[in-house]
Amino acid sequence: MRLKEVLIDWIYEPVLSFIAPAVCVSCGKPLNGNEKVICRECYQKIPTLSEEYLESLKSEISTPYFDDLIIRFEFSPIFQQLIHLLKYEHFSGVASILAQSLAEFIPLNFDLLTAVPLNPARLKERGYNQSALLAEHLSQITRIPFNESILKRVRNTPSQTKLSRSERQANVRDAFKAEGQLEGARILIVDDVVTTGSTLNECARVLKEAGAAKVVAAALATPVDFFQGDRLENVTSWPLQS
Repeated sequence: MRLKEVLIDWIYEPVLSFIAPAVCVSCGKPLNGNEKVICRECYQKIPTLSEEYLESLKSEISTPYFDDLIIRFEFSPIFQQLIHLLKYEHFSGVASILAQSLAEFIPLNFDLLTAVPLNPARLKERGYNQSALLAEHLSQITRIPFNESILKRVRNTPSQTKLSRSERQANVRDAFKAEGQLEGARILIVDDVVTTGSTLNECARVLKEAGAAKVVAAALATPVDFFQGDRLENVTSWPLQS
């Protein structure tokens, strides 16, 4: 794990907890000694994504390049609070909580684990890639080796928030390249939130073209309160990208 994230975990967050009472980010109740950021009761309220919805989402990808897609949660209000802390408030410890839940769904037959590269402008602004941080924690839990360098973003892409499914596919086309010795490799790609799956599918495409034998995509959550059709016009309350 990078020095910056270590310092955030071990200095920033404990100091913040000392200044303000350690309370659940969702319900406001005091946390016990074994809880961090969110209480057990609130965390258990985050709904697991149904198999039916997952299959529906996968069926709408016209040319899937990944061999499977794993998504842990529905994008619920409680999950939104957690992912906001991870992405915008430097609460990198949230990654360990979410990675533990995702790990329960991950098979262990992979050679490598990587993350969707962040737009360089966002990386510079934020200071870290939240998906890579999640992947690092997932690697520690599963013992699947983490390699952030096998996927590179070679083209900045505009926000996908108001784009249609076909526009999202075009937006990320050729935005990534694969590097390294990947012939015959079994690879798990990790992202935080999926909307249409366009970004993960494009990453899978370049990995397969580089020789990967198997590519599985995994994400923490996807929104289920909108129609997964060609237009995603009512997805305006959150900067979903994938």
